[in-house]
Amino acid sequence: MSMMLSNQTPYPIIDYLGRPIRLQLFVTYRLCIKNGYILALRHNQHQQALPNLLVKHAS
Repeated sequence: MSMMLSNQTPYPIIDYLGRPIRLQLFVTYRLCIKNGYILALRHNQHQQALPNLLVKHAS
């Protein structure tokens, strides 16, 4: 069985405040795929206002 490699970049993992995080060992997260990122929530957290990372803003 061969493994297919993807040329796409992985989704960033974002906390409930919209900041990038790295998952920790021995911590339980609820993971939700959102618009261009993965939302990682701990048991006592809920989603705040988060950006839509798929929308390209005019610069």
